[in-house]
Amino acid sequence: MSRISRSLTAAALTAMTLATAGVGIAGADTVEHSYPETPKLNPALPIVHTYHGSDHIKANILNPNPECNSAEDFRTTVYKVTDDFTPMGTISTTNTTSGTIPLTQNLSKTQTVSLSVKGGYSETTTANLGGTASAEGGSGTAGISHQIARNLGADFSYSLAWTAGQTIGPYQIPAGHTGEATYGFRVLNMSGQQQYCKPNGTWSTPTAWTSLAPMKNEVKVSVYDDPADAPRDKGGEENPNYNKVQPVRGQARPEVDPATANPALDLAPRLTTTVGKAEGFAGIVAVRVKNTGTERYDASKTPIRFRVEVGTVDGPQGVDRLITPGRFNGASVRDLGFDKASSTRVFEVTLSNSINAGDEVLLGNLQFGDGNTKAGRLVNDITVTQIGRANGDVSFDNDWNVNSATITQSDGGKALPGRF
Repeated sequence: MSRISRSLTAAALTAMTLATAGVGIAGADTVEHSYPETPKLNPALPIVHTYHGSDHIKANILNPNPECNSAEDFRTTVYKVTDDFTPMGTISTTNTTSGTIPLTQNLSKTQTVSLSVKGGYSETTTANLGGTASAEGGSGTAGISHQIARNLGADFSYSLAWTAGQTIGPYQIPAGHTGEATYGFRVLNMSGQQQYCKPNGTWSTPTAWTSLAPMKNEVKVSVYDDPADAPRDKGGEENPNYNKVQPVRGQARPEVDPATANPALDLAPRLTTTVGKAEGFAGIVAVRVKNTGTERYDASKTPIRFRVEVGTVDGPQGVDRLITPGRFNGASVRDLGFDKASSTRVFEVTLSNSINAGDEVLLGNLQFGDGNTKAGRLVNDITVTQIGRANGDVSFDNDWNVNSATITQSDGGKALPGRF
């Protein structure tokens, strides 16, 4: 069974005259799952784009150490980027002759795609910035969406179109083969969060933000000798640098360079819950971080992140449990999914605001559903690791693979077993 598949970019491609052979595609009961079974990460992400209305941080009567300027500054963080092919239509022909025939067709209607931004504060403020821009009759919101697209190395358009009368093809179809030409648009989908600067000069709790940025017209052509081998669009093609979520529980600590160490920088995670929370039953566990160093821990220059891993310590392995994350004080809490092999659900907590020496901040919580399953009751523990830190913070003793057995306390400060 042979199959020839190729993708033709059509930044200047035009479209089609009429196919000369009949269309013949066999049908069958086919089930496909095109979504990723495991969430993926890109080592180049997240991308943080901050807009400052002034060239310096101003004094704030409510906060002696503001992170940002109230009513002026906005921040967009992109956690996921997909390079998607959005199909608009397909032409097909089966060559039942003994020679080669062309696959070609004239478009009968116009199809367009435009830049779009949803969520965040773009509807009520200038968080996305740039206002409205237009190109060749199209319009869309520019600003941060455009800047991030350029940072990713993508050519950007406000609007693209396949217009009536354009021609797709011709593409040569060998004898005894079926050819398909699917025309559409290559688009860049970005998703993440946006924040605004609150009156006290700290970043707000993040809200969801998405952007679709058109890049170019594209035609995908496939030639095959068996209709069952026909390609089907799989949706977005994720950046090849993505890696599967791999829990770091048990991973060796990074090597320390004494020349760069700053012992004054240190964060220590702590978990709190109610005294009466029984193992395996529903309840809430709070994730807190204390600055145990002697200097203000700056979160403005590099992402300060913690990986929170919820593992199974008792009960059936490879069985997931409902856990709903919450977030506080401008922190972001992302659910990275469940790793069945290690029976671990992974969360990533990112600080937005700096922490003064001696202060402890509530970053988020995990609301555990009842662990009673058909396979048996689940009992979990939690391991916390700081995976993003300020330059000079090499104090791994209290923030690398620390287990809930040693860092869990009641809301009143009593030590608890750390099993949930």
